[in-house]
Amino acid sequence: MQSSPNILVIVSDQQRWDTLGCNGNSFAQTPNLDAMAERGANFLYPFTPFPVCTPARASMWTGVHPNKHGVIYNRYGIDDVLSYESKVQTTMFELMQDAGYTTAYFGKWHLGEKNSGRFDVWSGFNSHGGHWEEGKQSFQGGKFRPESQTEQMIEFLESDPAKNKPFIAIQSYYPPHNPFTAPTESYAPYRGKGVPFAGYYAAVTMLDSLVGRLRQALEQTGLAENTLVFYVSDHGETFNFEETAPHKWVCQDASIRVPFLMEGPGVPVGARFESLVGLEDLMPTIFHAAGIEAPDYLDGDNIFDLFDKKPGREAYYVQTEARKVRTLQRCVRTLDWKLILSWDEAHEMYDLQTDPEEQLNIFNVPRWDKQTQYQHFEDQSERVVLLAQIMLRRAEELEDFAGVEMASRVLRQNSK
Repeated sequence: MQSSPNILVIVSDQQRWDTLGCNGNSFAQTPNLDAMAERGANFLYPFTPFPVCTPARASMWTGVHPNKHGVIYNRYGIDDVLSYESKVQTTMFELMQDAGYTTAYFGKWHLGEKNSGRFDVWSGFNSHGGHWEEGKQSFQGGKFRPESQTEQMIEFLESDPAKNKPFIAIQSYYPPHNPFTAPTESYAPYRGKGVPFAGYYAAVTMLDSLVGRLRQALEQTGLAENTLVFYVSDHGETFNFEETAPHKWVCQDASIRVPFLMEGPGVPVGARFESLVGLEDLMPTIFHAAGIEAPDYLDGDNIFDLFDKKPGREAYYVQTEARKVRTLQRCVRTLDWKLILSWDEAHEMYDLQTDPEEQLNIFNVPRWDKQTQYQHFEDQSERVVLLAQIMLRRAEELEDFAGVEMASRVLRQNSK
């Protein structure tokens, strides 16, 4: 019997951190993911380094920040995005193949139209095409595509390759990404109850039930004890509530804060961690668990170090491009504060203890405004300088020219 742990990574698309009951949601029905959090570790401050599908996924699988791999837009019609345009073309999958792992992928890839040879078992697709087979929804007699993916994954778990060799398998679901649709029965907790975007939460609940099926399959095949399981999402969802927060390409927590659960060998049971973690941490963490030497160029951290009570990040660094106004943005997010700098100097800062919804931009207070709500704040220049210095240090480490320039500009302005 093989002793190296199996790795199962379940990825949703565009799922907010606050959609799970274990993360405080009072109406979302997510019993299987809540149970996963009880069996393992739940991270309270996990983030994506770039709140858009292709850049985030490139960071997940290469272990480097978007500025390092250079893939910063969604890509379509390209066989292999990483080989075509990434500055870092090696993913964890080739390295795990070299270490004797079977690699398997099911679902949305969004890094190319074809299997590039990274996967021994492949049933993936790039993007688009909806959540339904042949476009028919459940009330039209159709089948939810994630159900088919789950059945394929279960067949893999029951196969000889999964039993005789260690594997890394990715189950990548397209929902709850828009269009917000799900099987009819999943709407029951939300429809007609005043819950906005009922289809979004119905999709979350449906994915939760599929996670339960995967867990059951691991138990029935005897793989559960030796399988390290992750549940993450590539980025969040803003619902386009505000003109300043268009669909996902922003640094608000609604878009950058994602679920991150872990269970399995070496993971503490029932733990809740307030450390700042990110999707680029997947690769070094998985390599540690698998006993594989990690490349020295990785930007991510090994999460097992947190289990050993080693200190984590002082801040998390995000890059994006605000599409509505076509300007670059960089963000540093600590446990209590967030600074967002924009190339067009429409900067933002939020006190996340008093304003976790990020409604009060206190970057340049006190200041006049027609609602008179910013006139009585204390000057925040010292806080701006502190956060800009953190941003500058991280941007320099990542060789991110735009981040260096924006942070330096703000520091020069505040030195006067």
